[in-house]
Amino acid sequence: MATVVWGLVAAPLVAVSLWSWLPRPSAWSLSSLAAATVLLSAAVGRWFGESPVLAAWWWLAVVGSALALIDSMHHRLPHPWLTILLLGGAVVFAVEAMTIHQPQVVVRLVAASIAVLALGLLVQWLAPGQVGYGDTLLLTVVAPFWAWHGWSTVAAGLLCAHLVLGLLACVAWIAGSRGPEARIAAGPGLLLGAWLPLL
Repeated sequence: MATVVWGLVAAPLVAVSLWSWLPRPSAWSLSSLAAATVLLSAAVGRWFGESPVLAAWWWLAVVGSALALIDSMHHRLPHPWLTILLLGGAVVFAVEAMTIHQPQVVVRLVAASIAVLALGLLVQWLAPGQVGYGDTLLLTVVAPFWAWHGWSTVAAGLLCAHLVLGLLACVAWIAGSRGPEARIAAGPGLLLGAWLPLL
């Protein structure tokens, strides 16, 4: 299975890249990250194995999981990681679009990112302090992955991402681990919800 091989190659790279983000890095934590990368890669291969853009879904899973981990620990979505996520997906989608002679698909992917960014900036302007700029950029970067399937998936992705984020925030509040005004890491919830319309 191709994704398992990709996972085996990427596992040490992911573990080393996340070393500085771990609160107490150890051989155990690095081994766990590497194993999780391989298992995640296998799951993506099983679910999306027939997709012509399998590499894009694998990239979203691996890099997205790293971003979710960083955000959950540090409340940050580093721009280099966001850029890597965007570029990896864009390259795969662009190559496939040209292979099937549908360059208009690339236009849709770019337009989706611009639309999601504009919407996010509008929300930030209307409700300052309620949405992090990193969260807006995260959704902008994920938009092309949704747009590969069409505009309806972009709309569904935005809806699902925010619904899952809201659900996780409610669970944290009810469980007492967070107060109603507490700041939570939005990245994990947004990324988890982003996958729903893609599955």
